[in-house]
Amino acid sequence: MTPSTNGSRKVNGQFSEGNKYGRGNPHAQKVAQLRTALIESITPEDIKEIAATLLTQAKAGDISSCKFLLPYLVGTAPLPCNPDEIELQEMQLHAKTKEEEKKERQRIQFDFL
Repeated sequence: MTPSTNGSRKVNGQFSEGNKYGRGNPHAQKVAQLRTALIESITPEDIKEIAATLLTQAKAGDISSCKFLLPYLVGTAPLPCNPDEIELQEMQLHAKTKEEEKKERQRIQFDFL
């Protein structure tokens, strides 16, 4: 059975020539130019000043500064575990570990040959 082309796609799923939706993002080039201009205009000293300001504000109790700064420094907080899924996660971890051990034994056997 051949894949459906819907009249607007090639057999491989790509948009056909003339399809108005297959032209890409019309603003991508402009956005890239703006990002380049922004990156070129900011110096490492500017970043240090911004970081110092954020730190000062966070120390003064500004929660939004803390929320912005801390994930960059210590990473995001892990998601809490669902107590209803703990046993399932343990079984999945056990199965994954066994599969990795099996692959390692096969690799060692193959390397030995």
